Amino acid sequence: MYSRREFLSVLGTGAAACALTPAGIASEAKRKNVLLICVDDLRPQLHCFGKEKMLTPHLDRFAESACRFTRHYVQVPLCGPSRHAMLASARPTEKMHYSNASQRMWRATGPQVHTPMPRHFRDHGYRTVGIGKISHHPGNQVQNGEIDLPDAWDLAYAPTGAWGTPWGAFFGYDGGRIRAYGNGKDDRTMPAFEAADVPDTGYADGLNAEEAIKQLRLLKNDTFFLAVGFYKPHLPHTAPKRYWDLYERNEVDLAENPHPPKGADPKLSLHESPELTTHYAWPSGPGNVTEEEARRTRHAYFACVSYVDAQIGKVLRELEALGLAEDTVVALWGDHGWHLGDLGVWGKMTPYDYGVQSPLIIRAPGVGEAGAKAGGVVESVDLYPTLCDLCGIPVPEDLDGVSLRPLLERPSHPGKTGAISYWRQGLTRSVRTRRYRLIEHRDQDGSVLQVELYDETEDPLETTNIAEQEPERVVELHRLLRDNMPALQSSSAKSGN
Repeated sequence: MYSRREFLSVLGTGAAACALTPAGIASEAKRKNVLLICVDDLRPQLHCFGKEKMLTPHLDRFAESACRFTRHYVQVPLCGPSRHAMLASARPTEKMHYSNASQRMWRATGPQVHTPMPRHFRDHGYRTVGIGKISHHPGNQVQNGEIDLPDAWDLAYAPTGAWGTPWGAFFGYDGGRIRAYGNGKDDRTMPAFEAADVPDTGYADGLNAEEAIKQLRLLKNDTFFLAVGFYKPHLPHTAPKRYWDLYERNEVDLAENPHPPKGADPKLSLHESPELTTHYAWPSGPGNVTEEEARRTRHAYFACVSYVDAQIGKVLRELEALGLAEDTVVALWGDHGWHLGDLGVWGKMTPYDYGVQSPLIIRAPGVGEAGAKAGGVVESVDLYPTLCDLCGIPVPEDLDGVSLRPLLERPSHPGKTGAISYWRQGLTRSVRTRRYRLIEHRDQDGSVLQVELYDETEDPLETTNIAEQEPERVVELHRLLRDNMPALQSSSAKSGN
């Protein structure tokens, strides 16, 4: 069992060893590789994003050599459609785009299907390998035998260990036990958390890290696009006991604001935490979370974050050991946020900052300053064109995002005029500027059911809807929703909104 001090000294020593060479001195002799790290259900619950009680030394060290985007927002607060938007650089336009069935678009035909990012890199001479969960299905494999991204990967898989299948590993418990998955069925026989006294490979993300290291060694002489998708902190919150032991349960803090916003109908934009309280064994019943359960759930989430931080550290250390760091663009991306009791919700699937904000950290050798923080507004659709730009390959004309190179080169750049997120099959749309968030709920006939406005500077916990007090601001932000295509502001643009 590690103490906190031992974790920071022993694992932290490993993190120090994998400290990546600061940006600005990389050789341009060969085309840059890409290491894309995707993390499921990761809100900005990292020490390097200001969460001082979190123990995430590896990502902290990585952030010191990279650029943190502190206002990064996803398009849809759900795994599948968020990943589709990122991999396609496409805003949702059809009913399927808002659900976990979004990857089916790439198994169809027609001009509406954007070329997925890994296929574009493959078309330009990269060897593409995907490990774990990159699109919605781990290992790129759908249960019916189809694949998520046809012709995108030279190799895509997920190690299955004792669990036998990629989804079994994703929902795996100690000893090969599995929570059933499929068609939204509940399995209330399995716990929402587990802390087995096992090595890192006792849960699937330890295996994902091992495979990523293996592939880096095999790819070191190629020009590669390697994507690694880690599962935690997605439910069930399972992590080796030593990561739980890093945190004292009675010292785990609770949500600063556990109440729905004043002046807003929670039935339209919040929910009763179904994934946590109905998909797993939950003694208090659907929608009910006691204070003891709240503290335990936050403890579990923190443990999973520290566990996945250690796995990412292993991969980054190997990248350095192989001498690949200076020739590799590394991007870490969280697929959406996750409420930890904030606004009374446990889970994803809301249009608030807690639901749609996630970490984005990019290290681009030769571009920008190491350790920078970019505070401009950016979106997940921007990652695809950014990686193309940084690697010197053509950016497809039909992408909805834009390259973030200007923010990497100048972190004070104001970024986009706004980031747009979608929910309820597009009936709920939200726009986030540097200062405000507007949420608009519509009925099936297009009529407006509710408008919410939050001043994220004065009210970062989103406690009070001020739409009625700020009608001119509502009209101004509604234009961004109507235009549906926020662009990077010019260097002289005002950035206070």
